[in-house]
Amino acid sequence: MRRPMIAGNWKLHKTLEESSSLIAELIPAVADNHNVDIVVAPVYTALSKVAETINGSNIKLSAHNCYPEPQGAFTGEVSPSLLKDVGCQYVIIGHSERRQLFGESDEQVNRKAHALAESDLGIILCIGETLEEREDDRTFDVLRRQIRLGVKNSAPHR
Repeated sequence: MRRPMIAGNWKLHKTLEESSSLIAELIPAVADNHNVDIVVAPVYTALSKVAETINGSNIKLSAHNCYPEPQGAFTGEVSPSLLKDVGCQYVIIGHSERRQLFGESDEQVNRKAHALAESDLGIILCIGETLEEREDDRTFDVLRRQIRLGVKNSAPHR
């Protein structure tokens, strides 16, 4: 049976100092928890500091997103290999905000899933319907599609 996971997405909140304070409080609060994987996803600017602080604890690190190419002229983007280099073990992809605000498609999510699998990073795949889709009683069709296309042909995390 798969272990449950609790992941905290800090979204676009917390300065470096605030991130350090929060993680310093979280480490002892969850130290005795051995039945659930605990994952935090701070802002990109705090990844390195949080990775350093959680080293040796039972907390794992995730990024909010990635770009599916390993390198290149993609200003403002971050590759899976760079996220792994900073200490990430997971990456969140397919978040509703990415889909709705940035027009991210199931195919783009799938490209990210492939890149993450190739980099041996865990995938936290977000799925969810819009209000319109829910009101049109299409929730489960949307969720099935997002799961099927989001991870289509990608290898499982080791």
